[in-house]
Amino acid sequence: LEKNGATVQEGSTADFLTPIEDLIAFVSRYFTLKKGDVLFTGTPAGVGPVTPGDRLEGFLNGESRLRVSIR
Repeated sequence: LEKNGATVQEGSTADFLTPIEDLIAFVSRYFTLKKGDVLFTGTPAGVGPVTPGDRLEGFLNGESRLRVSIR
Protein backbone atom coordinates (compact mmCIF):
# COMPACT_ATOMS: atom_id res chain seq x y z
CA LEU A 1 0.00 0.00 0.00
CA GLU A 2 1.24 3.45 -0.89
CA LYS A 3 0.20 6.62 0.87
CA ASN A 4 0.89 9.78 -1.13
CA GLY A 5 3.40 7.86 -3.26
CA ALA A 6 5.38 6.33 -0.37
CA THR A 7 5.16 2.63 0.53
CA VAL A 8 3.61 2.32 4.01
CA GLN A 9 2.55 -1.35 4.07
CA GLU A 10 3.66 -4.49 2.28
CA GLY A 11 2.33 -8.01 2.70
CA SER A 12 1.34 -11.21 0.98
CA THR A 13 -1.42 -13.80 1.28
CA ALA A 14 1.42 -16.15 2.25
CA ASP A 15 1.47 -14.24 5.56
CA PHE A 16 -2.18 -15.12 6.35
CA LEU A 17 -2.91 -17.48 9.23
CA THR A 18 -5.82 -18.95 7.22
CA PRO A 19 -5.46 -19.76 3.49
CA ILE A 20 -7.22 -17.21 1.26
CA GLU A 21 -9.32 -19.99 -0.30
CA ASP A 22 -10.74 -20.86 3.12
CA LEU A 23 -11.49 -17.21 3.89
CA ILE A 24 -13.35 -16.76 0.60
CA ALA A 25 -15.31 -19.99 1.16
CA PHE A 26 -16.30 -18.87 4.67
CA VAL A 27 -17.40 -15.37 3.59
CA SER A 28 -19.28 -16.84 0.61
CA ARG A 29 -21.50 -18.77 3.01
CA TYR A 30 -22.98 -15.44 4.16
CA PHE A 31 -22.45 -13.00 1.27
CA THR A 32 -22.43 -13.19 -2.51
CA LEU A 33 -19.01 -12.04 -3.70
CA LYS A 34 -18.87 -10.37 -7.10
CA LYS A 35 -16.12 -9.16 -9.40
CA GLY A 36 -14.59 -6.02 -7.93
CA ASP A 37 -15.51 -6.81 -4.32
CA VAL A 38 -12.79 -6.19 -1.74
CA LEU A 39 -12.32 -8.54 1.21
CA PHE A 40 -10.52 -6.81 4.07
CA THR A 41 -8.67 -9.32 6.25
CA GLY A 42 -6.59 -7.21 8.60
CA THR A 43 -3.38 -5.33 8.17
CA PRO A 44 0.36 -5.94 8.05
CA ALA A 45 2.74 -3.70 9.99
CA GLY A 46 2.68 -0.03 9.07
CA VAL A 47 -0.89 0.92 9.96
CA GLY A 48 -1.24 4.64 10.53
CA PRO A 49 -3.64 7.55 10.33
CA VAL A 50 -4.94 9.08 7.13
CA THR A 51 -6.07 12.67 6.74
CA PRO A 52 -8.17 14.54 4.18
CA GLY A 53 -6.21 14.90 0.97
CA ASP A 54 -4.23 11.66 1.39
CA ARG A 55 -4.07 9.37 -1.63
CA LEU A 56 -3.91 5.60 -1.07
CA GLU A 57 -2.99 3.11 -3.78
CA GLY A 58 -3.06 -0.67 -3.44
CA PHE A 59 -1.10 -3.06 -5.64
CA LEU A 60 -1.33 -6.73 -6.59
CA ASN A 61 1.76 -8.32 -8.11
CA GLY A 62 3.20 -4.86 -8.70
CA GLU A 63 0.13 -3.64 -10.61
CA SER A 64 -2.07 -0.83 -9.27
CA ARG A 65 -5.50 -2.27 -8.39
CA LEU A 66 -7.07 0.24 -5.99
CA ARG A 67 -6.91 4.04 -5.69
CA VAL A 68 -8.64 6.01 -2.97
CA SER A 69 -8.59 9.71 -2.14
CA ILE A 70 -9.46 10.62 1.44
CA ARG A 71 -11.96 13.47 1.80
